[in-house]
Amino acid sequence: MMSLLRQTMTSRTGGYVTRRLHVPHEVWSQGGAKLASVPEKIRVVEVLCSALEELQNWSAEYFGAGNVSSGMALGIGSIGRKEGEAWAAKLDEFSAVLDGVVGNFGKKLGVGEGFVTKKSSGVTSWGGKLTRQLDKFTNGKNLDSPAIYVHGLSKLFLQAQILDEHSKAISSTPIAPLYAGFPVEIRQALEIKLKHASEFFAKVVLTFVIRDMALLLDKYVKKCEKWLAE
Repeated sequence: MMSLLRQTMTSRTGGYVTRRLHVPHEVWSQGGAKLASVPEKIRVVEVLCSALEELQNWSAEYFGAGNVSSGMALGIGSIGRKEGEAWAAKLDEFSAVLDGVVGNFGKKLGVGEGFVTKKSSGVTSWGGKLTRQLDKFTNGKNLDSPAIYVHGLSKLFLQAQILDEHSKAISSTPIAPLYAGFPVEIRQALEIKLKHASEFFAKVVLTFVIRDMALLLDKYVKKCEKWLAE
């Protein structure tokens, strides 16, 4: 879904989100459309992009730079329990970022209810990191700019594909070679962590993005009706 949405934002001809729904590129760049809480959404997107970039770097460190799900990454044969435990620790840090986003912005954006199932030290410690990152990313930016918001979403949806690669790798039959070297209990733990990340993007990010897209589509259709009437 994130790949399809990104296509509507980056292609001049837009793209199909479903078999019946085509979203023109102009939907995202039209003027006069007022979206709610854009500054908060820009902050969320910036923090998630930073966290995913860090996760991408660690994935390359442990698995190599290739595609994890296809088994084409470097490092096959040299991955075992040690790398699995280290990767699990990085996914825990990433989960703390996701929980922190919901804790800090979920109520304002109207998303993520029930997503954070338990409190952890990671969420607490991440609060200070969140503040520092927000200061770094948003300093001097126009946080009310829909263009910055859409550009950030395009970047986020591209970076999020690293999670898709790992989810496919661990759930494929047979399992991808890079995950086959992990003990069963580590694979099971990793699968739970990756599922948690997937649920975050489904229940939090896609919830407010699709809500915004619906508003923008409604605005765009009304403009088209006006043009036809004229």
